[in-house]
Amino acid sequence: MSLLQQGRKRDALLIFDVGSGSVGGAIVLDGKGQPPTVLYGTRSDIHFQQELTASRLLSLCLRALSEVVLALEHEGFDKAGFAGRRPTVAEAVVSLSAPWTVSKTSFLRVRNERPVRITETMFKALLDDDWRRAAATVPKGGVEIEHKLIKSVLNGYETAEPYGKEALTAEFTTVTSYSLPKVTEKITDIISHRLHTKAISFHSFSLLSFAVLRELFPANENFVFVDVSGEQTEVSVVKNNVSLETISFPFGKNYVIRALERDGKLPPAGAESFMKLYGEGKMEGKLTDKAATIISRCEEEWLRHFFRALAQFSEEVFLPETLYLAADGHVAPLIERIVKKGDFSKFTLASAPFKTLIIDETVLGPYIRTSFADPFISLIALAASRLRGSF
Repeated sequence: MSLLQQGRKRDALLIFDVGSGSVGGAIVLDGKGQPPTVLYGTRSDIHFQQELTASRLLSLCLRALSEVVLALEHEGFDKAGFAGRRPTVAEAVVSLSAPWTVSKTSFLRVRNERPVRITETMFKALLDDDWRRAAATVPKGGVEIEHKLIKSVLNGYETAEPYGKEALTAEFTTVTSYSLPKVTEKITDIISHRLHTKAISFHSFSLLSFAVLRELFPANENFVFVDVSGEQTEVSVVKNNVSLETISFPFGKNYVIRALERDGKLPPAGAESFMKLYGEGKMEGKLTDKAATIISRCEEEWLRHFFRALAQFSEEVFLPETLYLAADGHVAPLIERIVKKGDFSKFTLASAPFKTLIIDETVLGPYIRTSFADPFISLIALAASRLRGSF
């Protein structure tokens, strides 16, 4: 079923994007064979800190979420056209990015001497065995938030409906996402206290994005997806329409802001302006030379982290040449510029740089109706529409 081929009555959904640099929220009209419609959207920055701990980041993130929830409650429904007749919200879909979530891909295989009927019971037994073997890699106290079967291959042929069929060999690819301890509980309390939604579901942003990009670009079965947020960068590799792995490292937009504030004596707002100009290649004059030097040093540092992340993926498989990039509007050109400078010949079949496509409203616009220019909200809204069908 396609992202845009839903046949249900249109429902009102709440969408939340919980990242490490900001929290976004939106009221979305979904379904009935039409593109999702973002009726109202808002975003609250996580207050910038020069010195930051994990507990402090969570506290600031929850504060930003509370601001978003209050905006939805006090003005969102009115501006969405529901003044005096607030609709019943079918579901709140919450997307979590690093560091609030981690994802794990599993490859489950069965080989039989004679054809055996594939059942859900057999599949669950494989999952339980994989869980026992992978328990050591799950964050301590981590909570499973989603488990998706993303590919089934019986006797060498891919199928969307494996159950009830007989096969000598069966291969299943699943992705499981986990949240950090207490994170989902705290988020649920904040949302349900004010907005009284019927249900709240949690998902990893990397998996939601994978599902959308796989459908928007069906001819491209291999790609690298990079999500750069305030404090983190997440890197996912997709081969043959399978998300192989997602790796994150603690280097986002705020790393550069801290360097400019510390070494360049700039306030955070001024640092962001310099980042924008630098990414666009417009920095000129002696006053900007020091800032340019600092940002250039940060470029090299981000690239080293990125190389290290790429090296953690399979050494036997060359990485795809296409790179999809999700980042704030003024950060995306900077990351694109960094990627163009890197020599990735040891990771890709060709010596040419990655073919980078920034996932923004220009790309997503034809598939969603919105006046709220926020590619993260748009990606999640598209994925939510898909999830409410059959994933």
